[in-house]
Amino acid sequence: MPTSPRRPFRADPGLLVALLLATLAAWPFLTRASLPTFTDAEMHVYRTYEILAGWQGGVSYLRWAPDLFYAFGYPVFNYYAPLSYYLGAAYGAIFGGSVAPAVAGVKFVLVASAYLGAVGMYLFVRDRWGGLAGVVSAAAFTFAPYLLYIDPHARGDSPETLAIALAPGVLWAFARLRRTASPGDIAIAAVSLAALVTAHNLMALVFFGLLLAWLAWDVVFGQMFFGAWVQRGQPSTAATRWPAVRALGRAVLLGLCLSAFMWLPAVLERDAVQFRNVAAGTYFDFRRYFIGVPELFGPTLIFDLGATQMRFNYGLGVAQWVLGLLGLLTVFRPRLRRLSVLFFAFAALALVYLMLPASIAVWETVSPMAFFQFPYRFLGPAAVVLGVLAGAALGWADYLPWKRARLAAAVVAVAGCLLAAMPQLSPPAWGDFGRADAGRILETELNGRGIGTTSANDFLPVGALVVPPPQMSLIDSYAAGLVDKVNHATLPAGTTVTVAEHGPQHDRFNVRGQNEFVLRLYTFWFPGWKAYVDGRPVPIVLSEPEGWITLTVPPGDHDVLVRLEDTWPRLLGWALAASAVIGLAVFVVWRLRLPVTPPARDELPWRPAALALTLVVLGGLGLRTVAVGLGWWQVHSYGRDVLVAQVQHYAPLQNNVALLAYDLPEPSARPGDEVPVTLYWKALAPVPVNLRVFVHLIGPDGQLWGQSDKWNPADFPTGRWPLDRYVRDEHEALLRPDAPPGRYQVWVGLWDPATNQRMPLLDEAGRPTGQDSILLTDAFEVSR
Repeated sequence: MPTSPRRPFRADPGLLVALLLATLAAWPFLTRASLPTFTDAEMHVYRTYEILAGWQGGVSYLRWAPDLFYAFGYPVFNYYAPLSYYLGAAYGAIFGGSVAPAVAGVKFVLVASAYLGAVGMYLFVRDRWGGLAGVVSAAAFTFAPYLLYIDPHARGDSPETLAIALAPGVLWAFARLRRTASPGDIAIAAVSLAALVTAHNLMALVFFGLLLAWLAWDVVFGQMFFGAWVQRGQPSTAATRWPAVRALGRAVLLGLCLSAFMWLPAVLERDAVQFRNVAAGTYFDFRRYFIGVPELFGPTLIFDLGATQMRFNYGLGVAQWVLGLLGLLTVFRPRLRRLSVLFFAFAALALVYLMLPASIAVWETVSPMAFFQFPYRFLGPAAVVLGVLAGAALGWADYLPWKRARLAAAVVAVAGCLLAAMPQLSPPAWGDFGRADAGRILETELNGRGIGTTSANDFLPVGALVVPPPQMSLIDSYAAGLVDKVNHATLPAGTTVTVAEHGPQHDRFNVRGQNEFVLRLYTFWFPGWKAYVDGRPVPIVLSEPEGWITLTVPPGDHDVLVRLEDTWPRLLGWALAASAVIGLAVFVVWRLRLPVTPPARDELPWRPAALALTLVVLGGLGLRTVAVGLGWWQVHSYGRDVLVAQVQHYAPLQNNVALLAYDLPEPSARPGDEVPVTLYWKALAPVPVNLRVFVHLIGPDGQLWGQSDKWNPADFPTGRWPLDRYVRDEHEALLRPDAPPGRYQVWVGLWDPATNQRMPLLDEAGRPTGQDSILLTDAFEVSR
């Protein structure tokens, strides 16, 4: 391979602009303490805490979360991509302080994702269409609604946010490797791919498929239909093309091996847990989460600061799809890299299609698609491909007669992205997250939210035939300071079992007894759990139907050890990862010995482009500051009013809860349809119990023909509702296919699961009436 001297390092001002864009996007996290609660961020904080506690217990890589699922333990880290948790735990351990390092760690991941995504997108597009296009792409990607607000703030999904942010960097690394075939670039591409694979399971599948399709498109179709492959600015020959193809293959193989410690056990041990739950049931039915065309292409909604959770559109972003469309149309320009544009155009159309109801046949035919659960997840990959196309759109400026037309177009495009994003640049203030420890985890689970930090018991071991109730002796032992997993109630008379050690993945007991007995532990069995009595292995038997560990202990005094060990898939995964590390070191050393000239690029000039674009971003920050002070792009509902609701309807119920308003956007439906209903609830005083909610569709014959039920209204336990904000509770009430036509009544209400009693409606004096539900309308039409 030819060598040449390295070019002297020159700072790229476009990177500075990309970093400024990321700073503006991450501004709420950078300028506010703590994190929002009542989003998935809470679950990711708990998982990060488990990693930190595992490190303190001497376990460097945790596969078992001992404090989850009522402290029975949960193998979440054997399956769920762990990179965000380890990054968060590392940051929290070093910089997070002693109060809430896990909270600081998750916040760090969300902030870092903004910077990684902006820089990765800029580098990828810069190397294809120049620095100005790179900045436009970075702006379109960074301020896409899903990346700016929905994933990090509304959902709080830090692993998915990180994976989407890593995707442009992976594309850049492999695009660079395709040009250079450099050993050092093999290492960079492999590490970037391994990071993506270990960041988020589902997004890794999407982006890995996108990467392979793009490489195949670029290599195969580029050569067949668009002429010679271009490498280092010159048409390639077979002698230069195939080394690059081999380098790409090596990088893919190395990246997969480097991450095998995670994905290989997850695949080979998938039948050890009930992972299919994630695609079962009505809540995770993908049919409920398609996005309509008006919402997908509509503008960003304004926030109501009187709500606990903001309403928003699952949208592409107006600026993003307009720029993407302009970029798509550049395939008709003869001088642009049409091959890249065409691929990303096809990808954008495919991703948009998968989010629309029209794609339901694809989802039903390709059964594994159900594991994605929510079609709106594809907004993240769509933001990536639309971001790339936004950079291509700058090519139209070449037709303008002005000297600085490209700069002017870039300024307009970046300003458009900023203006369109303004309503979401100022999310509502949040309070202190509070402590993050095992006690908080158990408290959350006992309130019925996020048991095991999952919603469908996805990683419940298959030996658990039921969901066991919490065991108060185990929970109380946490408060006592020494976790005791022994079922003492089943011990024979005269037998004592005391805890000698408790660790993240082991328990040791001192046993004294006169007779042989069965030791029962409140720990789920999972492949890898082994039991030893005085150092000798003994068989483990699962309790039925709970799936807990039991073992037989002989008479006398004994040392009993129960610990989780690596299985052969885990050992194989570590072996592949270790071999990949060695290969990585070889490529790095090779790189040091064999320097390669970086590809030429159209760098963003210092003057006036960098200054102009920097001023645009700083102007956006200033506009945001003014908007916050003057209340632009926001409303604030107070008292009984819900300013964003369709119908105001105040109805107080027993136990300090009132319905304030509702939305019933569709006045009619057909049998088999889902009827959207949104309820606006508010706590008038502390709610003493956690209530459940129902929506009933009562036909003209007085019978129930459709309904929606939830464990918690708005998935938010009523006992934790604030008193100064309302709760927005969305429902999709499913009409039975055999529902008769006619005029229906829509009734809603709350009920206490402890007593099975509905909450009665109160009169003006606050006395219970004989009515135990609230009538929204008696004029809802159902027609054939």
